[in-house]
Amino acid sequence: MTASSIEQLKSHGSAGLLAAALALSACIGNLGSEDGTSPEEGTNGASGSSSSGGSGSGSAGPGKPLTCDASTIDPGPSPMRLLSREQYLNTVRDLIGDVPGLDAALGPAIEASAFGLLQPDVTQVELEHFQAAADVIAAAVAGNPAALDRIAPCEAGAEPSECARQLVVGFGARAYRAPITDAADIERHLQLFDAGAETSYEHGVELLLRGMLQSPRFLYRVEIGTSEKVSDRAVKLSPYEVAARLSYMLWGTLPDARLNEAIDDGSLTTKEGVAAQLDWMLEDERGQKLVHRFLGSWTHLNGLNSVVKDADAFPEWQSRSFRESLRGQADAFFDHVLDDEGGKLSALLTSTTVFYNKDLGGYYGVTGDDSFQALKRTDGATSGILTLPALLAVQAKPAESSPIYRGKFVREALLCQQLPAPPANIPKPPEVDPSSSTRERLSQHEVDPSCVGCHQLLDPIGFGFEHYDALGRYRELDGGEPVDASGKIIATRDMNGDFEGVAELGERLAGSAEVEECVARQWFRFAIARFEQDMDGCSMESLLATFKAAGQDLNALPRAVVETDAFLYRRALDAHTKEMP
Repeated sequence: MTASSIEQLKSHGSAGLLAAALALSACIGNLGSEDGTSPEEGTNGASGSSSSGGSGSGSAGPGKPLTCDASTIDPGPSPMRLLSREQYLNTVRDLIGDVPGLDAALGPAIEASAFGLLQPDVTQVELEHFQAAADVIAAAVAGNPAALDRIAPCEAGAEPSECARQLVVGFGARAYRAPITDAADIERHLQLFDAGAETSYEHGVELLLRGMLQSPRFLYRVEIGTSEKVSDRAVKLSPYEVAARLSYMLWGTLPDARLNEAIDDGSLTTKEGVAAQLDWMLEDERGQKLVHRFLGSWTHLNGLNSVVKDADAFPEWQSRSFRESLRGQADAFFDHVLDDEGGKLSALLTSTTVFYNKDLGGYYGVTGDDSFQALKRTDGATSGILTLPALLAVQAKPAESSPIYRGKFVREALLCQQLPAPPANIPKPPEVDPSSSTRERLSQHEVDPSCVGCHQLLDPIGFGFEHYDALGRYRELDGGEPVDASGKIIATRDMNGDFEGVAELGERLAGSAEVEECVARQWFRFAIARFEQDMDGCSMESLLATFKAAGQDLNALPRAVVETDAFLYRRALDAHTKEMP
């Protein structure tokens, strides 16, 4: 950082700080993939707009069978991953504490996928939100003597620049998830402090924190790897990088004191050592909900509050309490499957246990209170997640059910099949008519040559859900006629044929090897934050074998993924990408 850039900071405030923050990213590598390209030019990134796992790039393509080349270890690409909103907030909380106004400073919450879609470039608006958030955090520390003493203590008589140096080295190691050891790097940070310290020690700390919290080393999860090769295509991660992979996968935040002890004592240098850390991290309160979070993302429930329903047809949807009850019901069901039904995939897809409270008792002809109660149904109208009202409401239109959406969910989320993009000239869908059924309104798809190619994959599966309306309530009539819930599956490895209703569909899905493999793929995408590709054959084979050996216990997925090459290693960086210009 030059003297002129310091002067620019003084005159332009936060606007100049962003450039300074980028200067603090020296020695971390290019802001793209491991070969120095941008995310679009290189490999898959971390997040996107859909959690179905239905699209993405890579030579293999989602759903394509992968083979394991056991002659070499290739962990695949390890692109830099921007912290999600939740990870950002958790990280700041664990670094600083609660910061009033931080959530608002980050701007509107946009639900991003946890399932490996290409991470887009950070927009100018997002940069401004990160800048505003850094300003709020730094001001909260500098303006609070107790917080300042905790984050950047400086005893009376001590040299302020030395106190700032300790802040850079100590706080920086936690914020960047790696030690800061390069003398020139430390001096670059201290120039920010010096610029503010001309006014006061507090202002110097504020300016320094504002810069550090806008640095790519804070906003991204940066990995360089070590010089220790395990194959021509792979090197070991540093213990700091392994710790960050564990903590952000399991907890969504930075490593804590105990995990840092494992860094120091060498526990993270072997596969066995990594697995040992996994055990206590899963037992931690932050880790107990890991698989639960996966299920919520996989079933698209994180987008429930953004779903719009017709106010005249479904006035109850306008009640926040009702929508919260739908999500609470789903959460109670996930806990039931994971804790009481052995985490079995079959239970997730076929369980007849539902949960209800005062808002949802009407779904099942019972009366509830404020808490959720379990009810075992015997009427054949319940089949695990397939009949969760929250999922069915998400996979429906504002005023009617949607066999298309529901069939697409099965294809993409449960079978990992990649569907072709719809044509550009899609005709306007027919208006909702109380005198005709949804099935009747979609009958044109069966005869229109421009429709039948795709819709034969979607509609016949979705028709099996037609006993459930746009809020997931069971119904016997649609358009004044008895519901026809007969369906058909084609283009699968082991499920083709006719079926009647969701319960029969659930049994077929639960017995499918294709679904079993898809669960492993979806977990890989969730945990590794990218799509599987050709070189991931061995990692996928290992993950799937562990899942099978555990009897399809979803609780076994965390251990299954940390034993893979994709988690334990990375490809080596080219020499020219190890330092930013």
